[in-house]
Amino acid sequence: MSSKNTIKEVAKAAGVSIATVSRFLNNPAALRKENRIKVEKAVKELNYHPFIFARRLAGGRLNTFGLIIPGYEGIFYSFYAMEIIRGISAALNAKGIDLHLHIFGNKDNFRASLVDGVIFADIIENEKQFERLLKNRTPILVMNKKIERQNVSYVAINNFKGAYEATEFLIHHGHKKIAHLAGTLFVQCAQERLEGYKLALQKNGININNDYIKVTNFSRKEAREKLEQLFSLKERPTAVFCCSDEVASEVLSFCEEKKIEVPKKLSIIGFDDNPHCLYGNLMLTTVRQPFREMTQLAVEILRELVEAKTDHKKIVLDTELIVRDTVSFI
Repeated sequence: MSSKNTIKEVAKAAGVSIATVSRFLNNPAALRKENRIKVEKAVKELNYHPFIFARRLAGGRLNTFGLIIPGYEGIFYSFYAMEIIRGISAALNAKGIDLHLHIFGNKDNFRASLVDGVIFADIIENEKQFERLLKNRTPILVMNKKIERQNVSYVAINNFKGAYEATEFLIHHGHKKIAHLAGTLFVQCAQERLEGYKLALQKNGININNDYIKVTNFSRKEAREKLEQLFSLKERPTAVFCCSDEVASEVLSFCEEKKIEVPKKLSIIGFDDNPHCLYGNLMLTTVRQPFREMTQLAVEILRELVEAKTDHKKIVLDTELIVRDTVSFI
């Protein structure tokens, strides 16, 4: 028979609903054995999507992992996004597994039937799609976000510790007027970096000045607006801890324009260890994220989940403070 049969015809031949066929195509194990046998028989007889599903019916796998990236503005200029795509691609290639990249906009349209498992590069504004795949028992791993539910694996970064150590490093260099250019605070990593910054101040007997905390969206444009506000204050900060190296780069540009000498008049610490921020007269002091280790672990754990070789794992990786040229004693 023709391979152009529709899901409606498969449902009719199997004597089940279209929804049941859909669930089967996404995750056969989610169906009762009786319905699974009916749908398997109909799919075989109608030759429905033979390339993708014949392997599943034969008990095999697709040898493809999905990577879902939040589709925020400027994603293709994002160091984080590019490092995740690069790292996951390399780790999958080393294991002979194909990559199915999906950039999430605002529609829950990812087809789990095309992959063996899914890596979420965070689930920013993507909870609905995440919950659907979880409900369908698709093997899932989340990066860059800690999810404490028992049945979800993740590999995250210790953003809190990284921010705490960066802020304390500034304090140990004599700084008390330390500003923080924070990321968007509905993002877990930005929340944790802000919390780490605050606790470092409190532990060292420094009052938190809310005028020194400015929320950006991790962009240079937002950073510029907040820098204008910071440097219009009567008591200007002597140091700035930034939510990202991209934001820190804007601080360096701002200082160059305003003739503010770095690090003598303003010390700066970024977050990421973006190599694009290493050039010029000053090398940026920053917090390095272990992107390579995070992506390799993500692929390995998901592979084990797909093969049912492991229980769910929750891993938090430490950051590293990289000391360069942009911090000085006062």
